[in-house]
Amino acid sequence: MILFEMKNCINRKEFKIVFMTLFLISISAFLLTCYIFYGHPLSFVRSAYESGIIRGNYSSLLLNVEIILLPVFATIIYSDSFYTNSRLGTYKNILTRTDKKIYILSQCIVIFLVTFFTFFIPLLINQLLTFIAFPLVGFDNNSALPPFDLGYQKEYLFDFVRIQWPLLYDFIYMVLNSLFASLFALFGYSLFFLFNKSRVFVIAGMFIVLQILNFVLSVAGYYEYSIEQYLYSLSKGSYIALVLWIVLLLSVSLSIIILKGFKYEIDIVK
Repeated sequence: MILFEMKNCINRKEFKIVFMTLFLISISAFLLTCYIFYGHPLSFVRSAYESGIIRGNYSSLLLNVEIILLPVFATIIYSDSFYTNSRLGTYKNILTRTDKKIYILSQCIVIFLVTFFTFFIPLLINQLLTFIAFPLVGFDNNSALPPFDLGYQKEYLFDFVRIQWPLLYDFIYMVLNSLFASLFALFGYSLFFLFNKSRVFVIAGMFIVLQILNFVLSVAGYYEYSIEQYLYSLSKGSYIALVLWIVLLLSVSLSIIILKGFKYEIDIVK
């Protein structure tokens, strides 16, 4: 059943559009950084670790676009699969061959995995390209500090990792962006069991609510505890809050899926 859902997901135009969009963002970020540093003396060139989309200053606008639209991109991929199958009536044929719980769990697994790698692969490609074009050791850095100054700041998350293992640091934020994309996709999937009248309503509604939440936290002086903040490198915050956001999104999504999806039929309003 998982392979069946995986095939359906990958063959969807929504998956292809989102993947190509993220791929183009990553490639554009790399080309933009190369253009800016082309012809500069080596003393002004930053290391490959600080030239990728995760930490690069000059491609930060593209990263901002990806992070702001991350919930929308993630949900479009396959979160509406049960809603779409119910509206078309195809889920009834599927349920004649497998148990409903297995069907829903298979979709959950596929949504989580496909969404994760849809975001992770373009980020990884961007990082690999920077290793080709930029030196591993740069004479310039994002902190405007001399090469011998480590610039450790304990208020930033994973900053010790940044100093000791810069590649692992970039990898952590690639995983965090991909992980939260998967969690948003799963959360969006669960919302379709509660609000099954319109794809646009669920996807746009979730996006608007998240933006309002970020705005409220920012106005209240707690923006460093917002989900969006944890997707940027050199971000302040709390490890506990980061874990709590992950647990909260996962637990709420699974609770809705188990309590609503497993036990009730979906009445689709066309």
